[in-house]
Amino acid sequence: MQEDIFKTALHNPPHLFKENAVYIITGANYLKRNYLRISERKHQWLNSFRKAAEIYEWEIIAWVALDNHYHVLVRAPETKADNLPKLVASYHKFTSRTWNVADNEEGRQVWWNYWDTCIRAEKDYFARLNYIHWNPVKHRIVDRPEDYPFSSYRDFLGTQEPMIRKIETKYPYTEVDNVPDDF
Repeated sequence: MQEDIFKTALHNPPHLFKENAVYIITGANYLKRNYLRISERKHQWLNSFRKAAEIYEWEIIAWVALDNHYHVLVRAPETKADNLPKLVASYHKFTSRTWNVADNEEGRQVWWNYWDTCIRAEKDYFARLNYIHWNPVKHRIVDRPEDYPFSSYRDFLGTQEPMIRKIETKYPYTEVDNVPDDF
């Protein structure tokens, strides 16, 4: 049974939870600190994100991890789409604890918040897919997205390069609005 859930909460933006829908999620480190600056932490984030997605039955479509934030494109499960907060809390809590122990900083706040948007149109889907993959270029980390090792871009190129190149031209990442990314 398809059910949309619209939740509001004091001091938080409203969230639309739609079963089997695609979402872009952005997570940011507290005070824009670079807690993901070393490769090992990006791998830890990715592994915990993948495990949480498996537990909560969210399909991972695309991802990128930078030094102080990440973006992911995910598909909600056919039931329980309102478990998105649990999904994010799971890998945020795990990485916070792991990094705080490693840095001898018990209780330190690692994650500031996360933002999600339910994608409802094909053009928005493809523009956000490009936005995720081109984020390291946007932030001047690399000149080409395929040069950045901490994203799903190379996986897409490996299996779908001609299609990806067409999508990049037709739906440029520069046309995406309302993605928190002033990091």
